[in-house]
Amino acid sequence: MLTAPRRPMRRFRPESPTLAIGTLERRHLDLECGRVAYLRHGPTGAPPLLLVHGIPTSARLWEPLLGTLGAYYDCIVPDLLGLGRSRPAAGADLASPGQADMLAAVLDALDIETCLAVFHDQGGAHGAQMLKRHGGRVDAAVFTDCVCYDNWPVPVVDALMRLGPATRPLAATRVLQYAMRVFPWPLTTFRGPILQAAREDWEYALNTGGEALTHWIDYTASQSSHWSQDAVSALQSWTKPAHVIWAAQDRFLPPSWGVELARDIPGADDNPELLPFAGHFWQMEVPATGAAAIHRFFSNLG
Repeated sequence: MLTAPRRPMRRFRPESPTLAIGTLERRHLDLECGRVAYLRHGPTGAPPLLLVHGIPTSARLWEPLLGTLGAYYDCIVPDLLGLGRSRPAAGADLASPGQADMLAAVLDALDIETCLAVFHDQGGAHGAQMLKRHGGRVDAAVFTDCVCYDNWPVPVVDALMRLGPATRPLAATRVLQYAMRVFPWPLTTFRGPILQAAREDWEYALNTGGEALTHWIDYTASQSSHWSQDAVSALQSWTKPAHVIWAAQDRFLPPSWGVELARDIPGADDNPELLPFAGHFWQMEVPATGAAAIHRFFSNLG
């Protein structure tokens, strides 16, 4: 049986960002767990919306959606401890429980009692732990192309985790950055390459070295599927509104994981909402479509 060639599919063009990457300046909060960098965009008094990224990205993963989401929500988008420009305190827990506590501390520092939340990639494990440890702070949640159960580490993340101290010379000579531009970056999207501004921001620690790279290495080494499995019971008992959105062409975490997740969360519809012709980092490809899907869910809560 003949199969359709992949080349015609590439004719699906990426959507334009609703807000250009680099438009917003990072703000900072000095917390007990460290200095947390974050983006904020939206009207004062609007419903707070917490957007959480994963590995190896940063808060700017979500920036292409903020032109739309910022019209309706007070969008708060932190860099995870150890990634982006956030700098953990000595001895800070960089695994999912510590990241969940950091997210709650950000809400405390901003005088936000409860919020809506969206979790992506490794942020899904952190988000599940947030529901377990600070579930009262989240009114409704969206999970999208995220770590859950034992579906990770995927091979490329496993390789990064195993590099450990070897990351430093490979980054200093730009070997690692070049390798990532060959694989996996091209496979994380479907319609075209990752925006250069995003890639440069995500590779900041690799290009800068020093303390930033130490934190980046510590973050990758601290992750474990134990924490996503530990939070399954919290997801299975989550009765507040929830929704699962998944990229149809995610090559790393296929939509079948989204189906299992949606059926496991009582507050969610049994089937995920698929984003067609988009890959794992769909925020780079279909920001308008993704933002509309997120807003449609939250706006219909009543």
